[in-house]
Amino acid sequence: MDHGEYCKALFREIDRLAALLSDADLTTPVPSCPAWDLAKLAGHVGSTERWVTAMITSGSTEKLPFAEFEEGIPAEATGLSDWVAAGVDGLIGALVAAPAHQQVWTLGGTTRPTAFWARRMLHEAAVHRVDAALALGVSASIDPVVAKDGVEEILTILPFAPRLAGFGAVRGDGQSIELVATDVDARWRIEIGSASFDWRPTAAGQEPTEATVTATATVSNLYLFLWGRPSVPQITGDSSLLARWSATTAF
Repeated sequence: MDHGEYCKALFREIDRLAALLSDADLTTPVPSCPAWDLAKLAGHVGSTERWVTAMITSGSTEKLPFAEFEEGIPAEATGLSDWVAAGVDGLIGALVAAPAHQQVWTLGGTTRPTAFWARRMLHEAAVHRVDAALALGVSASIDPVVAKDGVEEILTILPFAPRLAGFGAVRGDGQSIELVATDVDARWRIEIGSASFDWRPTAAGQEPTEATVTATATVSNLYLFLWGRPSVPQITGDSSLLARWSATTAF
């Protein structure tokens, strides 16, 4: 996916999320985000839209205080869906207008081109749209193109996630996880070392050794599995390694 495709897909995801929220009881609990209801989810997404927009328009290389943007959450729940929908316009406008070379703060305190946030916010929106659908008991599909990109995005950002201070639970001495998509030509190998992990896309028969554990599912279900959302892949090998990975890395 390129920058323009990220922006278009981000708009679609926010539009779908806002539609789910528009007629919903926003006190409905969100099982996949413990302690949240739909109002809290909407407030989080809308605040994040505006936080990232401010980061881009200001060209900030320092992390802006997120709490300041939470102060703008509408007091009336009835206005939340429109507020979330409105936030994406400013965000995409900022992403499109920003110079390609402009560097801003991103996860882990690293400065990267603003295009980082188009990809990051697409997957932020997609996963939370699924959360809202799960809360409301309605189906929610993920475009396989988005899901395939999302598998690689989460594997890329995991080392920068502050909550993963306990990632040592899945450190090892060369154990590996293979992710195999059944509906698209895609598979990935995660190698777990003593201090970190590495990952790479692979091809069938390319790896010289069998993975410690293999998870097989549609690419959308692999994507949701990595995000800790309800998804049960077919597992071959050491299921305890996959369980430790999931417990430690799921958002």
